[in-house]
Amino acid sequence: MIIPALCTGARVLICALALLVFAAGPAKTADLQPVRVGVLPNDDMVAVLYAQQTGMFKAAGLDVTIDKSSPNGSAIATAVLAGSYDIGKASITTMFDAHLHGVPYWIIGTAALYQASKPYVGFFVPIDSPIKTTKDLGTGTTAVSFIHDLAELAVYKAMDEAGLDYKSSQFVELPMSASAAAVDSKRVTAGEASYPVLEAAMSTGKYRFIPAYNEFGKEYIFSVWFVTQDFAKKHADIVKTFARVEAAAARYTNSHPKDTEAMLAAFSGIPQATIAQMPRVTNGTSVYASGIQPLIDTEAKYGFITHGFPATDIIDPDVLAKGP
Repeated sequence: MIIPALCTGARVLICALALLVFAAGPAKTADLQPVRVGVLPNDDMVAVLYAQQTGMFKAAGLDVTIDKSSPNGSAIATAVLAGSYDIGKASITTMFDAHLHGVPYWIIGTAALYQASKPYVGFFVPIDSPIKTTKDLGTGTTAVSFIHDLAELAVYKAMDEAGLDYKSSQFVELPMSASAAAVDSKRVTAGEASYPVLEAAMSTGKYRFIPAYNEFGKEYIFSVWFVTQDFAKKHADIVKTFARVEAAAARYTNSHPKDTEAMLAAFSGIPQATIAQMPRVTNGTSVYASGIQPLIDTEAKYGFITHGFPATDIIDPDVLAKGP
């Protein structure tokens, strides 16, 4: 819980929110609304972790439990649909596939923004590789963490726009943790990785980084918080409160990354020294259609999804914003 004695310096923003909530008196434990949240323990959930551990959610009337046991975003989505979680976190492309298969999810918050100014996922190649840019990745076999996802799409887009035959490119699916060994053994010419795996690879001095995800623009929504439409309609107050508190926490954590290093290290198992060295994810403070629509359109253009659709179809109208 935040107390006035801590309301100095960097904590002023969080204390201001807490004081507004506590003006009517702190919520009693029995009055708190339980909320079960499923995550992968990555940097894109640090705002929610911060809000939970500093008492921001409880101050707003929510008793948030964070579970990190699911193996991937698809498993989280399944658990949300089954009711095991109330709120989940997954990549934006998970929401595209679900929507086109008639699964009624709504996005209620942005977990991570991808920003070209500080890329945290992409490809790495040997330092002496002839591959220099994203379009060159099609000249060999490239390892991606998931076939037919954004990494592969980035290569298609770059090759196509350069007038190259993107359909001739070759990909193999490998866990990010296995990419370095595959590159070293020349089984692949490039491997996909994000931080902290990418930090471990780049720190060896053996590789160059290719920020392929920059192909989709300077900034866009990369991962999201979501619920079922049924949950959103029945518990609109919980959804709006979660979104509001997450955004307030994100505004703080985005500008004070040092304050969350130890917290994230303890929760994720990533060494704090690694977190201190890697580019930190920008957590989102709003959900807006223009941050999603270009990805939908690009996936449809290259056949990654069957057809395009308005981004507003997958956003809870109660939290939809005009822009970031």
